[in-house]
Amino acid sequence: MKKYPIILLALLCVLFLAKCDQVSSPDTDEVEIDGIAIQEVTHWYNGYQAAFTPTFDTGLPAQYETELNWLKERDLFIDVEIVSASYDIRPERVEFMRNELLAYGFGQFGHGHAHDHHDRFDYDEAYASFRQNYLSIKSYGFNPVAYAYPYGAGRLISTRNALEDAGFLSGRLNQTVFEDYGPCIMANGESAPPDWMRLPALRMESYDFEGCGGEECINDPQEFFSHLEPCVEQGGWLLNTYHAIGFDGETDGRPVGWGFYRRADFYEEMERVAELRSEGKLWLAQMEEATLYARQRHAAEFSVERKGEKEFEISLKDGKERDVFHMPLTLRLLVEEELLGLDAVIFDHRENEIAVFVLENEALVNLVPSEHGYRLVIQ
Repeated sequence: MKKYPIILLALLCVLFLAKCDQVSSPDTDEVEIDGIAIQEVTHWYNGYQAAFTPTFDTGLPAQYETELNWLKERDLFIDVEIVSASYDIRPERVEFMRNELLAYGFGQFGHGHAHDHHDRFDYDEAYASFRQNYLSIKSYGFNPVAYAYPYGAGRLISTRNALEDAGFLSGRLNQTVFEDYGPCIMANGESAPPDWMRLPALRMESYDFEGCGGEECINDPQEFFSHLEPCVEQGGWLLNTYHAIGFDGETDGRPVGWGFYRRADFYEEMERVAELRSEGKLWLAQMEEATLYARQRHAAEFSVERKGEKEFEISLKDGKERDVFHMPLTLRLLVEEELLGLDAVIFDHRENEIAVFVLENEALVNLVPSEHGYRLVIQ
């Protein structure tokens, strides 16, 4: 074995440690800072502690004007299904989705070309349905990222494989728990679910509809909160599924809708979500947004390099295609004491101003991953 001089070994150690000064660590004391460093990409967007996505399985959202307007007035939203066979022949539905929902921050998700039970199909049949749904949603100018299986399907691996091969990036079941996983997704720092095509979701259904209770159905706000609150504490992502909100045979003279959920209970739940959001604890996220953020975060690589006394270069890459993976990731910055309180500006490679903020320790900055670096200038 060769014997290296002690001085050379010491020099190699110094060089090795210098290469590690930008590595993310949960312990801020382990990150060496040359002015500015990146501690981490936060688990959820904007540093929220947890995430929640309400989904609405209804093919006729225009019937829910009362509920939709209530959400809009409070800067809240819900994700709504697209069964594309009906949208293809009714362009007014596409326009409603675009102008009355997506324009107000609502989300959309695929729900089959027709409302079929895809676990009754073989792979080729399921793929054909999923792919047509994908292509139709794309033709409307929307993003075919998230999907929800009709009839609670998606339990067969062939169905899930067909969905993924068709181009969708996540698939929601109508099942609360499976194989000891769920309903809280990516909790306790977990970076990815066991299967992106098999996401558990709480089935919201008033008990008076057909007596569905227990673990299978969530009947009221108290049961919902018993899942929401722990998921917030665990830092995970919770999904739920509503049907026929307010169509309970009593409210406003409406008839009974399949799997109805009482309007007052829905309002109470969303008001609590709004409170948690205002406290910085809960990201009210579209299923598309949470899917993209988590998948990009899982692949993200980052570093900061000093380029001058008042200039730094930020590198943030995830190796993904930007036409699909377009979510900003939230960086938590560590700042040396002498820079605290100074103004900073971030520019992209075209010298467009991306962000202006005050340098604070553990400041949050939202940047879209890019093959090109960002320039941070202290003013």
